[in-house]
Amino acid sequence: MNPFNTNNNHGGDYAPLQITSSTAPRSRRKGPRLQKTNNTVLSQDGIVSSPTSTHSYSSSSSYSTHSRSSSIHSHATRSPASSSGSPTQRLYSGDAKFPLLTTPGTPHQQGPQFPYSQSPRYYSLKRCSLTAILATTLIGATFLPSFHSGSDAAVNEAGGPNVLNHADAGVGGRTVSGASLGGQWDLIGHSGVSAMHAVMRPFSDSILFLERVQASTYARMQGTSENGNKGEHFAWSTEFSANDGQWRALDVKSNMFCSAGGYLPDGTIVSVAGGQPSDEVQQGYDGIRLYKPCNGTRCDWKQDFNVHLQEKRWYPTVESLANGDLFILGGSNHAASINNERVNVPNFETFPPLPGARKTIDFPFLVETLPHNLYPIVHLLPDKNLFILANTQAIILSTSTWKIIKRLPDIPGPPRNYPLTGGSVILPLTPENNFEPEILVCGGATDFSTQAKGVASCGRIAPLSKNPTWEMEDMPFGRMMPDMAHLADGSIVIVNGADTGTAGFDRASDPVLHPVQYLPNERKGRRFRVWNPSVIARMYHSVAFILPDSSLLVAGSNPNGRPVEYGEGDFPTEFRVERFSPPYLFPHRPSEAAAVGLEGSDEITLEGTVVGGGGGGGAAASGVVDNEHEGGISQIAQGDIVGWPTLITYGETFDLSLQWYNHYPETVRVALIQPGFITHSTHMSQRYVGLEVSKRGEKTVAGTGEAHKEAGLVRVKAPATNGLAPPGHYMIVVLLDGVPVTEAKWVQLAA
Repeated sequence: MNPFNTNNNHGGDYAPLQITSSTAPRSRRKGPRLQKTNNTVLSQDGIVSSPTSTHSYSSSSSYSTHSRSSSIHSHATRSPASSSGSPTQRLYSGDAKFPLLTTPGTPHQQGPQFPYSQSPRYYSLKRCSLTAILATTLIGATFLPSFHSGSDAAVNEAGGPNVLNHADAGVGGRTVSGASLGGQWDLIGHSGVSAMHAVMRPFSDSILFLERVQASTYARMQGTSENGNKGEHFAWSTEFSANDGQWRALDVKSNMFCSAGGYLPDGTIVSVAGGQPSDEVQQGYDGIRLYKPCNGTRCDWKQDFNVHLQEKRWYPTVESLANGDLFILGGSNHAASINNERVNVPNFETFPPLPGARKTIDFPFLVETLPHNLYPIVHLLPDKNLFILANTQAIILSTSTWKIIKRLPDIPGPPRNYPLTGGSVILPLTPENNFEPEILVCGGATDFSTQAKGVASCGRIAPLSKNPTWEMEDMPFGRMMPDMAHLADGSIVIVNGADTGTAGFDRASDPVLHPVQYLPNERKGRRFRVWNPSVIARMYHSVAFILPDSSLLVAGSNPNGRPVEYGEGDFPTEFRVERFSPPYLFPHRPSEAAAVGLEGSDEITLEGTVVGGGGGGGAAASGVVDNEHEGGISQIAQGDIVGWPTLITYGETFDLSLQWYNHYPETVRVALIQPGFITHSTHMSQRYVGLEVSKRGEKTVAGTGEAHKEAGLVRVKAPATNGLAPPGHYMIVVLLDGVPVTEAKWVQLAA
């Protein structure tokens, strides 16, 4: 289905874009053709490395549309004008630097032109709505500046540059000047509300977006993206389909602003805490809102005001416990820019509530760590205890005694919690690392100031090791308010945020537009790769997380404290939803990519293996392609999951049935991924658990019949304990020679 749903009659006073798309099996884009410039800082695959010659490389451009069908999604490379001969909307002028905006009601008329570096986020939004926003399409994968020359290519021992030139890209936006670094950006729809919070609906490709009660929202009750946004009252939550870009309004009874959330084992989505009351909704500080699974398409939020939290909380954190209950920690009892003794809530509770009369447990750690301890970092460890970081202090909390059982070293650098706001993730738990947990914490702000700078440092620690210490390493550039999300290959993407200021309304500038990939299995100094930038600033209140097709959904940005008209401000309230397709969805063909060697670099090797351009280096060693050539071009395994159980239990061995299009994959890797509940750079209950593959069907010469079906069987062992993966719903992703299958499948993990 065309993601812009151009075959539907949307109604309203705007005209849909007309875009042609391929429905062929997913194609793979060739490796970029490289052009010689001067002064190498980043290699062709985006890895930061010391200059070894007098040359660097930048990529030539191509424009791609992101198309899909009901069973297969395709990345089809296209020029701005369709090559098929059918009528299509021209999205850009000839030099690809001036986006053309659709004028309402005239699908082929070009609207006013704006410089690419200052592309407006809205054009007459009050009149033209969704399509005008979609028409300001971005081309981060197609237009990039070149490296500046000079001596600014110094690289420190951690692999990050001491000085790295940038080029202006919009209102304070920064992009790394250099080679085409991989990945593709596509606009896929309109969120309806500002995506301050996001959570996926299990067994679907739908996302629930939640926002604050404000006058500068868009969606109205009874509204959908197809009916002209009907209704007199605003909606504060929507359900968005990543498949067709459509949204529908949801009914919210209390303010979800600055809330938290997670899942119950049965798939019920839980939103807790929130903000102040208004004329339209009740206060949400102690609110508990439930979105229960249902068979139809009209599921909605439900709230019983007799069932509420024990404490009023603003900026708390929620994490799934091993038994499936939700751990709810900290926050303040009233809206505050920074925590203090008067509003601090130094305790925790659970949902469902703790047994017995005592429903909250005091936690003096949240007094010790004032004032920088809102949205504390919490991760469930495989031993069923909790890693907690607030300010710069880290501990392990027992979930059986509710006592601190281990104090870890402080993380070097400034505090990492709101409002200085770094990001964190528990790295993939896999058979290869014996399921030993490591926590990665990156970025933040140097201090609480609009002139603070983004922190480049990342800290990595193994909290259950005998002598846990923080291993520090720098990202290629500083970033506050980062979103850190798992990708299908076991690597981490770091995206969104800014380089100046802090979290909070009207406090940040200088957006960081490039995603950065972190490769956990690479050695220190080789773990970061920079990818192609978006042109949309994703500032305060942005989100990012993996989708079933192994791409990344990116949405949100509402840094405006006062109500604003649509499109006002340096960084307007953002409703555009993007999809970022990582390079592993476009594996290189070795006959071309390997031909472009960098002097003194080992990033590109011959013999059929391309390291870096295809993603790689995560838990699944993406980027490895088969060494058997046909006509000088390597065959790349592509496939689908065509048979799988929807319910699995701990320690169970179960079968997956795979189908591939090209050749028998040499490697098959399987993992469970839970994207979590995302808000304020806090990815609550996010998890990646690699599964043991115990048996594979043997390779067959025949390509059809029962023998072929047998070859496609993969026997997998479910997680052994609920400490590795709490009960609930996960996407099961399969990688064939490092390339994700077309679509991950949802499964429920139960005791």
